[in-house]
Amino acid sequence: MEVLSLKEVVEAVGGTLLQGNLEGSIQGVSTNSKEIKEGELFVPIIGERVDAHRFIKGAFELGAAATFTSHPLEEVEVVEGKAYIKVGDCLEAMQALASYYRSKFEIPVIGVTGSVGKTTTKEMIAAALETRYQVLKTAGNMNSQVGLPLTLFRIEKQHEVAVIEMGMSMEGEMDNLVKMARPTIAVMTNIGVSHIGQLGSRENIRKEKTNLINGFVEYKKGSLYVNGNDGLLHEIISHKNKEMTIDLSEKTNQALEVAELYSFGTKEDARCYAKDIHSAGKTTTFTYVSEVEGTKQEEAVTLQVLGEHNVMNACVALGVAAELGIPAEVAKEGLYHYQPIAMRGQMEEVDGVTIIDDSYNSSPDSMKSGLNVLLAMDNKRVFAVFADVLELGEESRELHYQVGEYIVALAKEGKRIDGLITIGTEAKAISDAVCDHGLDMIVKHCDNNDKAYEAIEGMKQPGDAYLIKGSRGMHTDEIVAKLKKK
Repeated sequence: MEVLSLKEVVEAVGGTLLQGNLEGSIQGVSTNSKEIKEGELFVPIIGERVDAHRFIKGAFELGAAATFTSHPLEEVEVVEGKAYIKVGDCLEAMQALASYYRSKFEIPVIGVTGSVGKTTTKEMIAAALETRYQVLKTAGNMNSQVGLPLTLFRIEKQHEVAVIEMGMSMEGEMDNLVKMARPTIAVMTNIGVSHIGQLGSRENIRKEKTNLINGFVEYKKGSLYVNGNDGLLHEIISHKNKEMTIDLSEKTNQALEVAELYSFGTKEDARCYAKDIHSAGKTTTFTYVSEVEGTKQEEAVTLQVLGEHNVMNACVALGVAAELGIPAEVAKEGLYHYQPIAMRGQMEEVDGVTIIDDSYNSSPDSMKSGLNVLLAMDNKRVFAVFADVLELGEESRELHYQVGEYIVALAKEGKRIDGLITIGTEAKAISDAVCDHGLDMIVKHCDNNDKAYEAIEGMKQPGDAYLIKGSRGMHTDEIVAKLKKK
């Protein structure tokens, strides 16, 4: 983070300096009192269980230069000589400061959202752009109301572009993120059923996520890339072309009027698309086709990952890179070296068995993508290990059941996995669907991760591959850790 004076901080958040010197400064922002660094600002957020104001003294002992406080001085521990800035709400103040800090940098900011694949898409876009630019990208999945401002504070003078992951689960959250990040280029990967329990329908999810472009109204320009293979996202194109009407906010409609709208995918009507997709071993090749100044151009691309979803991610990465002046022949080198980050599809061989660790999170759509990855592998046998997808609301059983039906449909096409292990209450519907349709394969349902691990241990053979996936709250990484210790 570039240094900010306390005077700037106070003015940016509309706060009041209760103690300390306005000539002081900060060189970072942290919400974690145990990991705060010398010279940083501590933001004590009040959570459901803990009021972090109790940790202010500890933050100062580790070198914090200042703290926000929504409590009066008499209600917190006061350290003499340290700066205390009174604000109405510490989280809102941090977000206001992040918005101010972002405004100091006139660089392209790529905002990435979607129900599935945000992190992978963000990583691929960054990999393509890093062939030419100094890139700041979201670390891990720091994409929330707390994580995104902390990401913005990491922008420094050497950065020439930023790739920011933006996640939401409730109405109004995306618009708030946009006010901070102000993306100049927006990427929407898909509209799935994640958080449908909170938002009620995929159309409502689309409406909320499309708020990603609201900052274009201020800029009076911007680029939006949508997955043309996703029916609900493709409708945005028809909406902009006045061929149909969909429910978007008034501000989003205004932003769409000034936006350049591009599609990506595997269909030939997309601005940038993939054809001739082939998988062999752990490598995928395809031909990337794009339209440049009215002329179709093609480029052979190789990825060291599997799955059509990764091909789609690569297409939008190449499209964004081209917009920022990097030709596909250069950007594709960055994509060739891309590897999944922890718990996002990492593959590791242990005693002749391939473990695909996709345990960070899950959705019905990403489970289906994972099945296609398994089927593209050249292992002797392939198994899916699926735990509950959470936050699906009343449609949970039906959506899980549809994953099982997808397994059945693949088998009817001759694309058969060798076995299925499900874990938890909701995921049992996946097993039920497979059994209800009489599919002849190994099917086991387990109440918990320990029993799932035992099931895998009891059946695994050299040459097998196991895809392990579930919502974060199901902690399926515990299974991965046990398997890797063997």
